[in-house]
Amino acid sequence: MKLRDITDALTDGDTSTMRRGFCALVDQHDTVEATSPGMLVVALNRLCVSLKDDQAEMPAGICAALGLPCGSTYAQGSAAAKREAARLARHLMATG
Repeated sequence: MKLRDITDALTDGDTSTMRRGFCALVDQHDTVEATSPGMLVVALNRLCVSLKDDQAEMPAGICAALGLPCGSTYAQGSAAAKREAARLARHLMATG
């Protein structure tokens, strides 16, 4: 996935792509192409705000990556990502 896909989805309100972007940024085994790792952190923060009320279930692997039980929603994942912001930012800065 590319950072541009995420920023376009945020602009267009494309929830499906926002969810995929959130998963790609949270999953330690996935990468998002970007010219600046700092922009990945910004994108994750924006996704957390956009998905804060999303009641769709996240994939099990993303729940596990955030330390949440299977069946957790993107709203719960967004809250967990905010709590884990420092750890996730370190990962994004190292891989971006």
